[in-house]
Amino acid sequence: MKPVSGAMLLVAAVLTSPALAGAVMGAVPVDVALGRYLVVAGVCWVLLTVASEWLWSEPKTPATAEAPVASSDGAPDAS
Repeated sequence: MKPVSGAMLLVAAVLTSPALAGAVMGAVPVDVALGRYLVVAGVCWVLLTVASEWLWSEPKTPATAEAPVASSDGAPDAS
């Protein structure tokens, strides 16, 4: 996942909306609200990256037994 994606910014804004609203109204200092937003944005990026790898990655195929080795005449080796 890209470090700056719309989903990550939106989730971080929703999670820090009380602090951001408090900064607009003057109840919380702006630097505190932005600091909280940056911390939550980093955590959201990590969690969304892990979730996308876990949920939407293609499954790994297990290693199978080796195929029979063909001899020089093209027939499979009997040994």
